[in-house]
Amino acid sequence: MNRDVCAEFLRFTGFEESEIPGFLPDFIEACRALNLSEADVRFSVETWIPSQFDTELEGVRRGLGCIVREAVDLTRTPRYKKQGVKLVYGILPAMSVYYYALKRTAPDRVYVAFPDLFLVAFLQMFFHRLNPTLEIAEAAGMSYGCRHCALNKARFTARRLGIIPSPDISWIWGFVCDEGPKTDEFIQECFDSDWRNYSTRLPHDQPLGTQEDEVDERVEYLALQMRDGFEQVQRVVGISVPEEKIAEAFEIRQRFVEKMGELRDLLTVDPPPLGGVEAFILGMPRDMPFNTGLEPMAEALEQTLKDVRGRVAAGRGVLPRQAPVLMYEIIPYCQPWLVKMFMENGVGVMPGGPTQKQLQPPRFEDPYMVAAEAWLKGSVTVNAGYKADQICERLLRYKFDGLLLGFLDFDRWLGSDNRLIARMVEERTGLPVFYVEGDFWEDRDYSPESLRTRVESICEILKMRKAG
Repeated sequence: MNRDVCAEFLRFTGFEESEIPGFLPDFIEACRALNLSEADVRFSVETWIPSQFDTELEGVRRGLGCIVREAVDLTRTPRYKKQGVKLVYGILPAMSVYYYALKRTAPDRVYVAFPDLFLVAFLQMFFHRLNPTLEIAEAAGMSYGCRHCALNKARFTARRLGIIPSPDISWIWGFVCDEGPKTDEFIQECFDSDWRNYSTRLPHDQPLGTQEDEVDERVEYLALQMRDGFEQVQRVVGISVPEEKIAEAFEIRQRFVEKMGELRDLLTVDPPPLGGVEAFILGMPRDMPFNTGLEPMAEALEQTLKDVRGRVAAGRGVLPRQAPVLMYEIIPYCQPWLVKMFMENGVGVMPGGPTQKQLQPPRFEDPYMVAAEAWLKGSVTVNAGYKADQICERLLRYKFDGLLLGFLDFDRWLGSDNRLIARMVEERTGLPVFYVEGDFWEDRDYSPESLRTRVESICEILKMRKAG
C-alpha cells in the first residue's frame, strides 16, 4: 500500500498535516481488513472524492474525515475486545442519545456504534466498492432476489470475515426494519452462538395523521421500551448510566439539531451555497452514534457554517440563480452521483430541515420521556399521515419546488410508506412529487446511464414550472 496515496486520501478528508503520520498506519491496516487495494485508494483520491463531494470547503472535508475515523475505529474492535472493552452495537433507525450517554459515562470501557452503517458508508461513499461485501452475504443465504437490506448483509459479512467480533450486546431497534432482529438471529444460528442481541419494538398501530408525540400514552409506551432496552444493555456490560448523563447527551444532540437548522436556513439562499449530500452527511451523528464522539462532527458543522456564510457573502452558489430545488426526505448519500446528476441538470436536491416542533423544548422532565417525544416528533417510524404532514410543512416553509422520494423499495415498510406519502403530499400541496425506484445503500440495479433520462425529464419539468 503506497503511503503517499493514503496520506493524500487523509488530506482530502480533512485530516491535519500533523496528525496524518500517527493515523496513517491504522488507516492502512483498516484498508487491508476491508480488502481495499492501493488501486481503490488511488481511484478514490484521483477520481471519486473530487468528483462527488464539495472538498473545496474545509468543513465538508472534516465532515468526511469523521466518517473515515469511525470506519477505521470499527476495524479496531477485535483489539478493543481483547483489551476488555465492552462492545455495544446497534442498527438504524435508533435514538443515538442512549449510546452517547453510555459512552459519556465510561468512555474508555465501552465501544458504541452501528458497524454495518459505517462499513457501508465507508466502502460505498469513498470507494464505490460495496458489492463484494454484499455478495459474500448473498452466497451464504441472504438472497439477492429477496432484496435484503445492504446494512444487514454488511453486518453479516463483517462478522463472517472477522472484521468485527461478537458484541457484548447488539441492541436492535426493530421500529421499522423487522429484518434487523432476524439478521442477528441468522448470524447467531449460522456461525456465531456468542452473538447476543436484544430487540426494542414499536407497533405500527396509529391511525393516519395521528400526531404521535402528542399522544401521552404513546410517548410513555416508547419511553418504557427505551428504558427496558437500555437497562438490559447496562446490565450486560456492567456499566450504570446516571439519568443525568442521558439528559446531558440529549442536550448535546439538541444543540446539534439546532445547528443543522442554521445550516438548512442558509441553504435557502439563492443561489444555494452547498449541495444536499454534504449537508446530509454533516447531520449523521444526530441519528447514529459515533464511537469517536459527536463533537468532531459538530466542529466540522461549525466550520461549514463559516464556509457557507463566506460563499453567501460572495454571492457564490452551487447552482444557477433561480434554479428549482427539490426536497428529499431520504436520499441515498452513499450514491452521491445521483444528486450530482440533478445539479448538472440545473436542479438542487436538498434536505428538508427540522420542523417547528423539533425545535421546541420538551414537554417532559423524565429523560426517557424526553427522548421518546423527540423521536416521535420527527422519525421515519411514525404513521405515514403524520410524516406527510411534516413533509408538507417543510416543503412550504422552505419554499421547495417539489419533493423527491424513493430509493427504499428494498424495505417492506418504508417502500410502501413512501408511495402512500407521495400521493398525499402532492394532493395537499399541489407541488410535483417524483418517486424514483432504487436502493438507498447500493446501486447494482441502477446507474447513471439507466437513470439519466429520468433525471433529465424531471429537471425539465421543474425548470418549465419555475419559468411559467
